[in-house]
Amino acid sequence: MAAPDRKTFEAAASWFVQFQSQPPTAAERHAWQQWLNGDPSHLAAWNQMEQLQRSLGALPQDLTRRALSTTQQRRQVLKWMLVLGATGYLGWNVQQHTSLGNVWADYRTPVGTRRRIELADGTRIDLNTNTAIDVLFDGRQRLIRLREGEVLIHTGKSGGQTPFYVETRQGRIQALGTRFTVRQLPDATRVGVLEDRVSVAPGNQPDHVRLLGAGESVDFDRQHVGLNQPYGRTQAAWVDGQLIVLDARLGDVIDDLARYRPGMLQCDPASARLRVSGTFRLDATDAVLANLQATLPIQVKYFTRYWVSVKRIG
Repeated sequence: MAAPDRKTFEAAASWFVQFQSQPPTAAERHAWQQWLNGDPSHLAAWNQMEQLQRSLGALPQDLTRRALSTTQQRRQVLKWMLVLGATGYLGWNVQQHTSLGNVWADYRTPVGTRRRIELADGTRIDLNTNTAIDVLFDGRQRLIRLREGEVLIHTGKSGGQTPFYVETRQGRIQALGTRFTVRQLPDATRVGVLEDRVSVAPGNQPDHVRLLGAGESVDFDRQHVGLNQPYGRTQAAWVDGQLIVLDARLGDVIDDLARYRPGMLQCDPASARLRVSGTFRLDATDAVLANLQATLPIQVKYFTRYWVSVKRIG
């Protein structure tokens, strides 16, 4: 199959920006589907746009609202997507900050998959969906570099006195004989402790160390460590393939479910404010969405298998 040319990428980016700015009409969906089926390179270009979205997240709402307002602004958005989608996106600098670079990681999981590994010192690591890590053990340290995603770590006992660290884009966590989770957020790192203790040190303020005990969680960036928050075992239920929530915002639940399925899953502000409780299977997100639609005043619309929207009704 021939690689998509610039004109094809421009068409794919145009459709993508249009659909990001507002839900497509039936006529628009039909026209898009006809374009998609018209040539294999069209599907290849569209898949790359979706891959780009999964790696960088959806376009900011203020940007997409303006994207179609003028021809000049539209060209700027298309130029941005073309540069990232068709040229240079796999460069070394970007690969350090996006999931596309994670093919070089020591261990990784694709979207919707979880994996458990055991290291030489007996440490067990559960990798959540779309996660990538590097492992460096030497005489000075045992180091896990979290490139992307989320891990649950149960440190091994045969490492002796060799310190155990987890490094993220925001700083470093030291395990003090413990079981804990680390999640790489877009602009912060989230740590939750299930057993014993960990210490957290921001990258630009390594002397500002915060100790966390079992049942505590914190977010930190390169400058600051946030306030301690309670952390329960239900928040690590993803290890068992579950999402457990109690009186949570539907918007937050949808965001969590979106991590476990390829493509785009989003909801409108009205449905996002609804409250929901329950235990949901992370390996059956379509069934979860059907259950939510049956119990809440929402409509789940599948524009494609990889493009799903949740909207409040009534």
